[in-house]
Amino acid sequence: MDTDDKDVRRKFVQFWEVFFQSSAQFRGALVSAHCFFDKVWQGTGLSPALTECDVKHLYPLDSRFPYRSAQGLAVSNCYSRTAVDSRDQFLSARFHALLPQIVAEYRDAFIDQLRCVHFLGMAGNEAMMLYPSQHKRLYAENVQSIAGEVRGIQAGFGDFRFNAPTPANLPPLLAVYANKVESLLQTVDETSIHCLVSFAQYYFALLHPFYERCGRTSEELMYLLFERVGFGWRYISATGDRSSSLAHERMTLINRAAEGFNRKIAGYFGLPSEGIRKTPDIYRAVTAKYFAPQYPGIYADELPRPFYYQHPQQEVIDAYHFLMESLLLDEIMGFSLQQPYPHIMRLGEHLREAGEQVYQGYAMPSAWGRELHSVLAGMAE
Repeated sequence: MDTDDKDVRRKFVQFWEVFFQSSAQFRGALVSAHCFFDKVWQGTGLSPALTECDVKHLYPLDSRFPYRSAQGLAVSNCYSRTAVDSRDQFLSARFHALLPQIVAEYRDAFIDQLRCVHFLGMAGNEAMMLYPSQHKRLYAENVQSIAGEVRGIQAGFGDFRFNAPTPANLPPLLAVYANKVESLLQTVDETSIHCLVSFAQYYFALLHPFYERCGRTSEELMYLLFERVGFGWRYISATGDRSSSLAHERMTLINRAAEGFNRKIAGYFGLPSEGIRKTPDIYRAVTAKYFAPQYPGIYADELPRPFYYQHPQQEVIDAYHFLMESLLLDEIMGFSLQQPYPHIMRLGEHLREAGEQVYQGYAMPSAWGRELHSVLAGMAE
């Protein structure tokens, strides 16, 4: 849909003016943007269009990963940058050694493999791996278990760059994502593998499905997919060194793609894309456009931390999640390896070039010849 077209933009403005009169009915719905807006433009009422296009019930999250951490979140954490770096490299090395076993144990169950990867990184390490602010927030939200658990609180990605899907709609979106990756694995080859891996990493970052350690897990899922396809490639963060130039380059590309997605969201709000980079930019522009009388009071002063998970005008949050989740659903469902999106092609080319320049056939020391279940043995099932 061409949101730069004046007539299209006018239609969107008219829709949001109606939406904001009664936004509660849209809260928790998960629709295809293409389906919903097409029906609205064709004259279908908002409620019938919402009913017909809501797909949440079609995608239940099916996961059989059986493990839970045997201990809850520690009362206090002992975060130390040096200790974290050391522990992170240890965990990364263990992950690479166990990777073939993870793939074999949970074959054809991408969501279970992801949960296992995250579990191996977090279980028993929460006290050391969390920033004090992260730890405090999880405690405030009464989160008891982290490792491998799909989050049940609101989360964000990339320093206010993207406010991730709501807990209510995360499971179906995660199911759509996992199903899509599984289907792409059926047709991928050596030419398209870099686009598949980049698709999986980018949309994992936007979904941000776990409480913490999503960035580290997003890099490890690259190696998970290479292993699934039969390539033993290890680069970018092969040794757990996330401070490498390649890791920084890749995160910059992902951040830029997320900013492009934010500008797409702004277009669907009937807003110009100028000045839109992060989610708070969208909130501010939506408030100025649709809540002009309230705007001066809400943005009277520059906030030290911009509105992100919450906003004084609840309708702004409702609208953002309704639109963002619908566009995210369509992007994930509509992706193909034959015609990958431009931002995925850029990420794919980066991965291909990095592999050619800094290929690492990463070999683990023989001391790491451990069984997956021996590592998981201390965890409660």
